[in-house]
Amino acid sequence: MKWWSLLAAKLALLAALHLGLILWINGFFPKAVVGLHLGYSFAVFGADLFLFVIGYALWLDQKYRCRKCLSRLRMPLAKGSWSHATLFGHPQLEWICPYGHGTMIQDEVHLSGADPDHWMKNDADFWKSFEDSWRKS
Repeated sequence: MKWWSLLAAKLALLAALHLGLILWINGFFPKAVVGLHLGYSFAVFGADLFLFVIGYALWLDQKYRCRKCLSRLRMPLAKGSWSHATLFGHPQLEWICPYGHGTMIQDEVHLSGADPDHWMKNDADFWKSFEDSWRKS
């Protein structure tokens, strides 16, 4: 639920920034109309383009956050290889939460459209699978 709350807060911030920019532009051009006044049209389209770039940056930041604790996902691990892609599947990147809450699996290439990233929730004892390798030494 925290992840969705942060996304809603980012969207509210983006909407407030958009409203503020449009009101600021309307202060310079009091009775202008988009399409009829060239300076006003460029100012509005420039503000919209600026907000699109900011919104995309906010979405990329949101995408690489843990769904439970909102920390940034770290440790990208490359799985698969291009030379064995036909046998074992296409290459992927795994991003992991530093606190062990989950893993996001992201395809490195999208051949048939945009495949969504897969979020896998980890078990409560995520590090248990590594205990056997420590005991052998």
